[in-house]
Amino acid sequence: MTFPEITDFHNAKQYAEAVELPMDRGGDLDLGKVYVANDSRFTASAYNQPLTTFAVGGWNKMGLDDELRALVGTPVQVPRRFSYKAWANAEAFKSETTDDLRAIGADFKAVNLTNTEVETQIANRGLIMVLDADEVAEGIMTEQMAVQYLSQRLKLNQIRRAAALIVASATDTARTWSSGTLDADMNIMTAMNAYHIAAGIDCNTLVFGRTAWTNRLTTLRALATAGGFAGAGKTAQELADWLNVGEVFRSNAVYQSASATKTLVTSTKILFFNKSASGMREDPSNIKYFWSPVSQGGGQIAAFRYEEGRKKIVVGVEHNELLAVTYTGGIQTITTA
Repeated sequence: MTFPEITDFHNAKQYAEAVELPMDRGGDLDLGKVYVANDSRFTASAYNQPLTTFAVGGWNKMGLDDELRALVGTPVQVPRRFSYKAWANAEAFKSETTDDLRAIGADFKAVNLTNTEVETQIANRGLIMVLDADEVAEGIMTEQMAVQYLSQRLKLNQIRRAAALIVASATDTARTWSSGTLDADMNIMTAMNAYHIAAGIDCNTLVFGRTAWTNRLTTLRALATAGGFAGAGKTAQELADWLNVGEVFRSNAVYQSASATKTLVTSTKILFFNKSASGMREDPSNIKYFWSPVSQGGGQIAAFRYEEGRKKIVVGVEHNELLAVTYTGGIQTITTA
């Protein structure tokens, strides 16, 4: 997909000439004519369709998009206020050898399912950036640049929240892979088996922090065996096929954690969990990404701009979302050292 060519409408005269439309200069308008509106026609919180189009394109094209999809799966559209069921899935696997036997003159045994109804609401999230009108006019900083930066920052915030939710709900196991000789892939299979025992189903996703992936290679190569070298040579997809899991994802997301420090989001950890693949509110995934349409435009994300005084242009990006762990059962992490 390519971005549409967008003219910065701060320079309305240039835009009017580009699209061959008359310029609205604040006087009387002729009926039946289409004009390029002067900036003064916009209200103090004007939803901007061109910037939103740019934001949607940037939102889907950035490298962080795969990181978020790996952690939360398919987004689930909901109203601003909604409820979801946090299932205790024991009933799905409950079994007795005599509970289905009906005595003469009696009814069949009644089965009651238990769950917790969670009432919640979507959070409105967004960021703004204040631009200098002279810098915009000279092309030093454009409104589109600001939208792209804000979109990327919002996406990184989501990635950090999603990873933190999974880690907080997990049963963790420590493994030393950066020294010594361990078969890391058998340690991984042990964690997958622990997930299956706890949840009754297999996890469909493994997310490796960058350091965890390096530590895995280190211990496998130290084995100095055919199996160790073969394991170290596997790509993420080959490892997923070998483990019979839906996806193995290698995370590279990094954020500025201090003035001179950058930190990897998942770093030394491997996350084992189930994410939503259906986009439905009720499914057996551990984590879900709920969203609702923004008020302007009705999409998943909106960009807006307004002016303050003569020299300030405020550009913003907003979206409505809620990341939630809807089922804690089975979630595992391995913390490598």
